[in-house]
Amino acid sequence: MGRPTGHPHKPTTPRPRVTDIAAGQASVGEAARAGRAGGQGARGLFREGDGIVRNGAKILMSRENVLAIAEKYGLDMHGVRFSLDKNRRGSGPGREFYGVTMPDGEIKLARDAFMNEEQLARTLAHERFHLDELRNGHEFPWDEAGRAAYESRAYAYEERWWQAHKHLLEAGSD
Repeated sequence: MGRPTGHPHKPTTPRPRVTDIAAGQASVGEAARAGRAGGQGARGLFREGDGIVRNGAKILMSRENVLAIAEKYGLDMHGVRFSLDKNRRGSGPGREFYGVTMPDGEIKLARDAFMNEEQLARTLAHERFHLDELRNGHEFPWDEAGRAAYESRAYAYEERWWQAHKHLLEAGSD
């Protein structure tokens, strides 16, 4: 009990050992470039026809991808300050953490927002709604009741927005 049974799978061809950091970085860069070019049989990161770099369904966490998703879904990011919080994530299914709009208007996007294209698009629309409210004079909600109303309005907007934009999900992703 407590010990795994069976035999671990061993690769038939040994992997090269990378002992030099620069060589390792070059190797990763080459793999990413090959994948982005859409080469036959490319593994790892790849670029699809819409210019968004993905690893499977997950979106690579980069400023370029945020701007590409925003452009694809018609979200105006001109003058929007945003940052990528590559460390922060939720605590599991049903407890995801996608992002937050700070009192000063900066949008911080967390790892869970990049789980797939739909989630990133919805997160951007949601946080942009918060930003627009702040810019239109709404106070940042510091108490629980204010936060509940703040989030309720944003989730209602996000759902309406997604229903009007979900047709773009498959557009240009060949």
